[in-house]
Amino acid sequence: MNWSAVWIDGAILLAALFLLTFGIGRYGLFEPHEGHFAGVAREMVLRGDWVTPTLNGAPYLNKPPLLYWLIATSYQIFGINEFAARLPIAIAGWLGVVLTWLWSRQLWGAIAGRAAAVFLSTSVGWFIFAHQLLIDELLGTLLLGVMYCLWHLLQRPKSRGLFIATYGLLGLAVLAKGVLAIAFWVVACGAIALTRRRWDALGLCRPVLGLGVVAAVVLPWFIAVERANPGFVEYFLFNENLKRALDTRWPPDYSISKVSPWAYLAVTAIWCLPWILMVPPAIMTLWQRWQQESTQNHSSKDALTLLAVLAALPILLFLPLSSRLYYYSIPALPPLAMIVGHWWGRLEDSKSERSRRWMGWSMAGLGAAIATALVWLPQSIVGFFPELAQTKGVQTIVTVILVGLSVGFVGTGLSMLRGRMAVALVLLWFGFGTSWACVIQGFKTIQDFRSSKTLVQTATQRLGSEALWIFEGSRELGAAGAMSFYLDPDGIYVGQAFRGKTSPDSISTSGNDKLLVRGPKGESIVVPKVNGALSAEWVYTPAGNLYKTVLVLTDGGSNRLPPAFPGATPVTLITKEQMQRYWSGDRPVIFVTDFLRMPNDINDPPTLNLPRDSGAPLLEIGPRQLYGNAITQRLWLK
Repeated sequence: MNWSAVWIDGAILLAALFLLTFGIGRYGLFEPHEGHFAGVAREMVLRGDWVTPTLNGAPYLNKPPLLYWLIATSYQIFGINEFAARLPIAIAGWLGVVLTWLWSRQLWGAIAGRAAAVFLSTSVGWFIFAHQLLIDELLGTLLLGVMYCLWHLLQRPKSRGLFIATYGLLGLAVLAKGVLAIAFWVVACGAIALTRRRWDALGLCRPVLGLGVVAAVVLPWFIAVERANPGFVEYFLFNENLKRALDTRWPPDYSISKVSPWAYLAVTAIWCLPWILMVPPAIMTLWQRWQQESTQNHSSKDALTLLAVLAALPILLFLPLSSRLYYYSIPALPPLAMIVGHWWGRLEDSKSERSRRWMGWSMAGLGAAIATALVWLPQSIVGFFPELAQTKGVQTIVTVILVGLSVGFVGTGLSMLRGRMAVALVLLWFGFGTSWACVIQGFKTIQDFRSSKTLVQTATQRLGSEALWIFEGSRELGAAGAMSFYLDPDGIYVGQAFRGKTSPDSISTSGNDKLLVRGPKGESIVVPKVNGALSAEWVYTPAGNLYKTVLVLTDGGSNRLPPAFPGATPVTLITKEQMQRYWSGDRPVIFVTDFLRMPNDINDPPTLNLPRDSGAPLLEIGPRQLYGNAITQRLWLK
């Protein structure tokens, strides 16, 4: 065994693990997307129900459950917090790096494997989405696993383990993102048959039996959730898949994330930084290799075909669709990193000296150009984003990021010119790794613009837990889910107290108008009751937990329509008329404005849905404003 190679590979993979998990618990949940996934998983744990996803106390049926399950499992190990919420995605991103390294190494050798791992772990897109709760990086790793196992299965079609692994991973991909994952498998199998020029090659994949394995993975949850929520399957398949692809989903959403076709291509190129300049020559090199491969060398040609499908499909599939979102191309990054890794591994060949020198000068020149941005960009960033004017440290963070990028590009380019490719990889990792570490500090610095954490925690410290929270609404209920998360992360275990079987460890007193319970830190928490029933914002679960939600307006305007899931209307959805009755009642009430409203929409001013007699905001953090009724105002001033 070559222990030197083992140590080098191990160091690269450990460095990737460090980079992709660095700082994942240092900033609040970004809304609405992180509030959605973290909130649903939290309620799974508190309710003890892993079948029906719920958010803010009501069924939330627009996504399959795999990411929810992973986050909920992480919560049970590490507690309910931001670190535990983001850890599964970060680990999924790292496993994608490991698989990229492994497959590249098996195809093209150690240098290609190491380069591919470095490129993927330092890419803008893979790093950022390892630190954000979205499905696409998990999907990218699962699809890469499907293609890798399918490649081996084509060489060893009688292997039961490879067969189960291929279709088991495909089933998990469906549970992660939906039926879209099957399209990747269909296109991959068709491409294999075309390149082999034999349709009977499909028989090697055993598609019929394979889909049976997929069904065995997927159907138990679909059947269970349909039984618990009649109408779910029809809603999910049509509204959340077909209509979303056609951009006719109801209610319309994600407008803030939609991009034009040209912008989609441009943002995909950004996700491939810092190695985007290497992609065109790498594709050309691989195309030449594909043409040179013998038609009998199925192993190599099959691998190139599968990588081409996985690299192209996330881009080409969504390019003609108006429903494309800027992060849909993330699954293309692992195969693109492998393609660039293959090209990098050939640069030490004397025949590639011209290409190596051209890329070295290009990288060094780009680094020098970035260095010039140090003169104007840090000072101009506030001009581009006026909302950051009062945020301390933004200019410093931008400066450090630019320095890291400049050093990374220049150092990598100069090392390539000198033919020191290993040094170039090390400098690339350290230069860009430093920059991306500063991005995490940037996430923390701007968290008040995308997270309700500071606002909720500040208000709760001053008002306690008795106040009723009402949210104006937003394009997605993930914002309400994040507010609920920070109002009451761990819930309150009260056993069967509300059903009359009191738990003396949790209950102090009980009456017709309130329930006084002892929280997890020994504090007294008042849970209001109305006619003997819990107040609308409190949820009592079969697991014996109480947790608090926020009430959300249903008629707050066309920009903030709630989804219409199958089943009864959630009690947490209220009208402005109901809000006003709460506002004029005898308990403290808080109203929080929509932080994602369109600033230039004259028909949607910040005052549109304010309760009567709301007065001036009691608290304003970032784009969020917090108002209180008369009782809240008196408590606030104490």
